[in-house]
Amino acid sequence: MEKEHLSAQLKQLLSRGYSISDVRNIVTAPKALVDQAILEYQNESQHTEQNLRTQRHQAEYAMHLGTGR
Repeated sequence: MEKEHLSAQLKQLLSRGYSISDVRNIVTAPKALVDQAILEYQNESQHTEQNLRTQRHQAEYAMHLGTGR
């Protein structure tokens, strides 16, 4: 459970605006654990951004249809 808690804290630091290098310098945890948390955070962020782009494009398309063109 400690690994999950530490990983969640690392992701929280990243989501609050700390840079990857800041997190690596601040945290005293095994490098592998820090690297894995950073990779998971980046993957989750990319997935979220892709979902938001898709939703925005769908909304733009729907608004275009609603204009009667």
